[in-house]
Amino acid sequence: MNPRHHPSVEILTAYASGALEPGFGLVVGAHVEGCAACRAKIGAFEAASGAALSELSAEDVSADALADVMARLDETQTSAPKVDTRPLLERLTLKPKKWVAPGVWVAAVDTPHAPQNRVYLLSVAPGMPTARHEHSGAEFCTVLKGAYRDELGVFAAGDFAAAYGELNHQPMVEGDETCVCLFATEGRLKPQGFLGRLAFGLANV
Repeated sequence: MNPRHHPSVEILTAYASGALEPGFGLVVGAHVEGCAACRAKIGAFEAASGAALSELSAEDVSADALADVMARLDETQTSAPKVDTRPLLERLTLKPKKWVAPGVWVAAVDTPHAPQNRVYLLSVAPGMPTARHEHSGAEFCTVLKGAYRDELGVFAAGDFAAAYGELNHQPMVEGDETCVCLFATEGRLKPQGFLGRLAFGLANV
């Protein structure tokens, strides 16, 4: 996997610092997991933060501070946590799928997120468009399988896309493989046309 579309420096910085809302962080993490270039950037951000901390002036600590820290370490689990190496699609916990059109389903992802936001998978069969829509706020997307094309270009497996309120677009599957994307959106999308409103109403993620 060699992604061509990446999160901005601002998004990666927020992700590295833990400042993103969890649902949006999940989408960025899905891209970072398969993108060596973005992992390297995050490593550089973390190294820079560590260097900045090392330049802070020293503070006096109590005489028993070291003993307190060692006692806490003894209380923690000593074995390393088991790493789940399954593909992200297999690790996500999904709510029931909802078919919104032939070859098109959506499923909410069971993960922490703000009440007004949405985190979900969208699967669209080859040759099928999605409904044309605008956005209430930010929309983050990482392509997990297949590819799609919209007004911003072609996005294939591993690619990341960020859209905001001013974007009006209608993604369409590119190629002969089903396209599966992980989304996080601020608020609900704004579908256009009767069919778009019907599909989004059925999805109701």
